[in-house]
Amino acid sequence: MPGLGVPRQNQVQEHIVSDAELSAGSRPRRKWPYAVGILVGVLAGVVVFVSLKLRKIDDRVRDWVVSALQEKFKSDVDLGELHVRVFPDLGVAGEELSIRLHNRADLPPMFHVAKFSFNLGWLGIFNAPRHISGIYVENMTITIPPRGEKREKPPEPKKRFPDVTVDEIVINDTDLVVMPKKQGKAPLDFDIHDLVLKSVGPNKPFDFHGELTNAKPQGEIATRGTFGPWSADEPGDTPLTGTYKFTDADLGPFPGIAGTLSSTGDFKGKLNEIEVAGKTDTPNFSLDPVGHPVPLHTDFSATVDGTDGDTYLHPVKATLGKSVINCEGSVTHVPSQGHLIQLNVDAPNARIEDILALAINSDTPFMTGPAQIKAKLTIPPGKFKVLQKMILDGKVEIKNANWSDPKVRDKLESLSRHAEGKPGQEDAGSSVANLMGDFKLAKAIIDFRSLTFSVPGANLDLVGNYDVGEGNLDFNGHLRLQAKLSQTVTGKKSFFLKAVDPFFSKEGAGTLLPITITGKREAPTLGVSAFHKTFKRSLGGDDKGDSSGDGDDKGKDAKDKGKDATAKPSKSGSQN
Repeated sequence: MPGLGVPRQNQVQEHIVSDAELSAGSRPRRKWPYAVGILVGVLAGVVVFVSLKLRKIDDRVRDWVVSALQEKFKSDVDLGELHVRVFPDLGVAGEELSIRLHNRADLPPMFHVAKFSFNLGWLGIFNAPRHISGIYVENMTITIPPRGEKREKPPEPKKRFPDVTVDEIVINDTDLVVMPKKQGKAPLDFDIHDLVLKSVGPNKPFDFHGELTNAKPQGEIATRGTFGPWSADEPGDTPLTGTYKFTDADLGPFPGIAGTLSSTGDFKGKLNEIEVAGKTDTPNFSLDPVGHPVPLHTDFSATVDGTDGDTYLHPVKATLGKSVINCEGSVTHVPSQGHLIQLNVDAPNARIEDILALAINSDTPFMTGPAQIKAKLTIPPGKFKVLQKMILDGKVEIKNANWSDPKVRDKLESLSRHAEGKPGQEDAGSSVANLMGDFKLAKAIIDFRSLTFSVPGANLDLVGNYDVGEGNLDFNGHLRLQAKLSQTVTGKKSFFLKAVDPFFSKEGAGTLLPITITGKREAPTLGVSAFHKTFKRSLGGDDKGDSSGDGDDKGKDAKDKGKDATAKPSKSGSQN
């Protein structure tokens, strides 16, 4: 610079040196090695911490599982094996879990689980979880003991843990066993598969749905509803409610009956006492092998005693064909034998053709008409066919019965016509009948203690029996006619019989005769005893072999009385 005596070159160099020194003095130090070191140290600490935690996590989770279950069920808990996996996520797997009610060593475990597993979540390393998304269970058995059993004081949990809520529990196979209260009774056993529990938490009911396998009649029952909250003091008092659907169950395995049953309904109550209301439909119900299929519908309500499996039927309304039948009674379990069914049956508006269809394998019933039935039905246990073992004791009344076989109608019209004292009037007489009986059905045979059968002009008082399976009739009694004996025929016979009328006019009847009814139901034979001789007439089928005196009326006596010769033929095509 001029005037300072310093050369310009030296000034430039001095300036350059000063900038270099300034740049060197202001450069920051490298810090990333320190950060890496700190991070490595932290990770190492975490690894060491997690390693220490994982070394004891099996024991910690075991303590948590056992203590939580002890507190929940107030019972002793035994856990066989439990392992915690780390990768790919933190999960738990256990085996042979048993929960014994109130520490009772003399009873089967209330719960037994073969295997279970669930995800714990990484926070489970530090604390017991409050929420689990899902638990998977294999082969669980639930045994509900009888109510009021003696209790042992449950063990106190070693440690208190927070309540847990589970979103879903999936159980592949469950066996629910309700132990009987009565000695010698078999337990009530339900085989449930694909059971799913939803929103399972403390002190509240949870939703469920699943499939039950029914042994007899075999089929699948779909059910869903709510269960809980769990009653730790009395497990049988745990409430439940829900619906069920049972479809296409084959009744064939039950000896003596056949058909395909479907049922839907609701249930509610407690494990040891369940109220059920529903309906059943069996479009092809029959008594195998004698019966003809008849549609059967029932509306029912019942109480199921969960302690022994006994079922008490409240009034059950059954519709068999067009017949309405009301029943009330019970279905109780007999150890080592089966079930005993006892019902009071009342059918004030039945149709006899519907009842007969169960006992006769025919598309056309031989008798139709309104019927009233009141009886006690007992079906004891055993492997015999239902018709062979059922006992039906009661009374039946049939009014204005009609007959499907025209030959039977013709024969009854003839009986009525003669009984009214109008043998020559083809338009007289009627086959419409009334029937009243006091009976007992046992071993497929109906024993009539009394049986009254009547058509206009004639009344039969009978005792005897009817073989339902074979169709055999064996009755005896008396035939009461409105007309005197001489009035039942025409011509010369009528004249000569007037002399013996006093011998047969008894007990207020114009004619009183001993009779028998025998043969097959399709063609029964009426036998009338008079003058030490039995006159027989078939009430169905062929008239050949009849030895009644009526045949003479068609021939010789017709010549004596012109109106008999010009009488119109009957519905059967022959004169009566």
